[in-house]
Amino acid sequence: MSAYTPSFLFDFTFFYAFSGLDNTQLLFIGMMILLLELSVHTRLSKKYLLFSFPLTLFLLGGIGLRVATSPISLTYIFHYIVFSLLLLVLIVDHRLYLFIPANLDITDKKTKMELKKISLPSFGSVHPEPTTTTSKIRSTKSTFFKTFSQSLSDIKQNLTSKINKSIPQPTGATAQSSQQDVTSSYIPSEDYIEHEDEPPFVHPVERQADKIPTTKKLLSTLESRSFDHLDSKINRTKLEEQSFLDSYLTTPDQIINEPLPVDKSLIESIVQKIDESAVVITRGTVKAVNTKFSSLVNRPVSDIINHDFVNFLAPEAFFDFKSHCSQRLAGESSKSFPVVLLTKKHKKIRMKATVKPVNIHGEQVEITIFKELNT
Repeated sequence: MSAYTPSFLFDFTFFYAFSGLDNTQLLFIGMMILLLELSVHTRLSKKYLLFSFPLTLFLLGGIGLRVATSPISLTYIFHYIVFSLLLLVLIVDHRLYLFIPANLDITDKKTKMELKKISLPSFGSVHPEPTTTTSKIRSTKSTFFKTFSQSLSDIKQNLTSKINKSIPQPTGATAQSSQQDVTSSYIPSEDYIEHEDEPPFVHPVERQADKIPTTKKLLSTLESRSFDHLDSKINRTKLEEQSFLDSYLTTPDQIINEPLPVDKSLIESIVQKIDESAVVITRGTVKAVNTKFSSLVNRPVSDIINHDFVNFLAPEAFFDFKSHCSQRLAGESSKSFPVVLLTKKHKKIRMKATVKPVNIHGEQVEITIFKELNT
């Protein structure tokens, strides 16, 4: 076998491992399997790809056995190349088998166009069956009917000329009546009949035009009823008579002048003597304030007195203040609650508010004192 070059031609099958076969037989068997492999790959379908797998593996096994049992050398360079190509063929066949549809079958069959005979009045030659669009079909029909009408008119003229030769020409009213008969027997062309039978074009919007006034009337009726229902619902709605709601319903600029149970100047003097920031809140409205609270929120005293206390709170402190007011209205003891004061420059200060009752001339006044939280 070493006398033949290249030697990979005898290694396409693993039969070279048997001693009973010579080089000619090995070459013949290898070429036969290679031709079968090529013939299977000429048709692209899942069935033939499935047949190609064992053939490719057979060839791959022969070359692979030689590569595996021989030392690595440039002498077997062709074996390495053929082995790599067979591996590539196996991978490509596997990918094709996974992705091509099951009913795909690409062959070398040629499609033949069948010719069908169409008999027409004017000619009878063989034509292929037309595969035209609607406009071409209409033009063919129009040509056919024009030719047919022309043939009828020629026949009529021939008959009329022969009759006129044998029968004398009528005169007067008889001639008029005969002319009307000829006119009434006129056959209109296909184009005229086709245009006459077609309905006039109507836009889809025009078909719904009669519904527009009804829709407008219905919308106006629904609109009036909706507004009437809304007005009646607003008139029936009333707010609950709870004092703490005043602090949420008044605007910041609105001043509430509600009298204190004792002298205002006396309360202000007591509040000014407190070392911490302190205010007197009555039904959610600030009635007295000391200078320390005024400097804390960075506002003058005139902008604090008779204004809602919530105007000086940050949004996250609304819930705690509302909970405190609800507990006081329910008769529960709520002496302290956390607050977040909001300065004029929108700076947030976390404080702890403590309510201390003070008895002044037999009247009880509650003073709210603020202390900073130790964070």
